[in-house]
Amino acid sequence: MSSSNSIYENEIKLLKSEDPSERRAAVEDFMGKELDEYTVNVLSLMLADPDKGVRDSASLTLIFNGHHLIPKYVVPLISSPEISLRNLAGEVLLRIGELSIDEMVAYLENANDDDKKFIIDILGLIGSEKPVPTILKVLKENSNDNVILSCIEALGNIHFKDALPELISCYENNELYKPTIIEALGKMDSSEALDFITSKYFIEDDLTKFSIIESFGSLGNESTFYLLLSELSKLSGPIVWPVIASLCQLKEKLGLDLPFDESIKNSILYTLMEAETKYKRAAASLITVFDDKDIMDALIYIYGEDYEIDENIKPAFFQYSNLIYPKLSLVIKKKPQNLKNLLWLIKDIIDFDSESINRLSEIDKRSLSDALTLCLDNPDEEVRKSSVELLFMTNLDCALVFIDTMIEDDNIWNRLKIVEIIENIFSPKINEVLKKLADDAEEMVRERAVWTLAQRGITNLEKKAE
Repeated sequence: MSSSNSIYENEIKLLKSEDPSERRAAVEDFMGKELDEYTVNVLSLMLADPDKGVRDSASLTLIFNGHHLIPKYVVPLISSPEISLRNLAGEVLLRIGELSIDEMVAYLENANDDDKKFIIDILGLIGSEKPVPTILKVLKENSNDNVILSCIEALGNIHFKDALPELISCYENNELYKPTIIEALGKMDSSEALDFITSKYFIEDDLTKFSIIESFGSLGNESTFYLLLSELSKLSGPIVWPVIASLCQLKEKLGLDLPFDESIKNSILYTLMEAETKYKRAAASLITVFDDKDIMDALIYIYGEDYEIDENIKPAFFQYSNLIYPKLSLVIKKKPQNLKNLLWLIKDIIDFDSESINRLSEIDKRSLSDALTLCLDNPDEEVRKSSVELLFMTNLDCALVFIDTMIEDDNIWNRLKIVEIIENIFSPKINEVLKKLADDAEEMVRERAVWTLAQRGITNLEKKAE
């Protein structure tokens, strides 16, 4: 098939330009056009272009054009030895979705095991039941463990409950299959699947048990909830994490109450301090007693790691500000990794309740001020900026003591922020500081300081000798 068979002969010539920007523009020009078969083939091959921008444009054009022959020419590219081309072809087929299923199923018949695994992974992610008969056929006939695992995972992603007998029959075939089968069954919303998983809980090793517990979260019922509660006090180590996550899921799904006893508390604390983020999120959402010392310490420790967790626990900090301020003072003095986030948290608390600082004892106020002064020479400019702002918010007298240190900050925006803060403070000390800033090395700082002084009627400024 030659380009003369295409109505886009001139446009196709641009795809061979030495200039990547021209090739990219030519590819994008086909996005909304009605293509012929030759052009579909040429555009598919552009997924192998040496320029990443051209490859990205080719993938978007193929995804959004909608021509029914696109999968026919993209599917063979998954056999490429180039991993980047293989993955890009897979992404195109996945985004095309159901329209690419027939070509992938047809290609499976003569594909090697690596390609079979790759295609079945994509079919599972698409989620249609259309390829299920083919996937089940491969599951029964293939002997490659990686292919079998892909079939099991795909059937789970498709949520095909009728595959339950086949999956259960594979369960004892290989220890390697067990966690993946459990995970697949957990996606099938079947009481039979739940009964099978539950029957295996007490007899399997920790790896499989980990998968069983995670599946309980999506598949479990009230009995499962209380089973997990009873097990929690007996478990230790990372296997506690999926228990916490599944309890969180079941609590929300079934509207059940979680007792906040010592066992639950310790498991939540361990998860908050040691687990992966997804488990920490679950642990944070299970907390019902926020004024507990250990809980508060753990929440301060993890604050700033994850936006979802922060938004979940921030209201508790607002509610118990009288407890959180003294703890923050102690933590800030240790200069933790999340120092910047903790300073921002203090500002959020003050914004939420400006009187919260005034309700502190003089000892607690002084402790917070002392902690903030230790941040004034921090290498992070955001930490220095926040500590300056907070000192003026919380203890003006202390801020004025350290003002000369503040205006030596080597960041121009921090010095501008200081001028902005002090321009509404009227005292001889501030006037002297403004005069120093009126001689700053940066023009923006000088102009702002001079303007502020002028507003106060101070215009006769002595310049330092150059």
